[in-house]
Amino acid sequence: MNIGIDKSATLLEKMLDVSSIKHKVIANNIANVNTPGYKKMEVSFADQLEKALNEDSMNKFDTLQPKIVISKEDTSETVRNDGNNVDMDKEVSSLVKNTLTYSIYTQLLAKKYEGIKSAIEGSRV
Repeated sequence: MNIGIDKSATLLEKMLDVSSIKHKVIANNIANVNTPGYKKMEVSFADQLEKALNEDSMNKFDTLQPKIVISKEDTSETVRNDGNNVDMDKEVSSLVKNTLTYSIYTQLLAKKYEGIKSAIEGSRV
């Protein structure tokens, strides 16, 4: 999806991709809430992003890839007798948060494109 406008647009596009994957993972966790032995999954990405930002390697955003992993949360209190550790309340809360985050990224990217469109239209005069 990267059209090479600038680094912030590239980052926003990557964050939209990550949010989309998170949505699918959360939905999968919710779908498996009653599956015996199912272990909650999550998306690991923040550590890669932090490393890229600390190394000032913003031009490498395209190479960053979210990873789907079994949750590392301490689930000793939430594991049910059937071995499933999905907490429906936490998953729904995560889904709402992720939906809002996706919406924010979408709005920011739209503003970025509006600014570019305005600059192009202004240069025609």
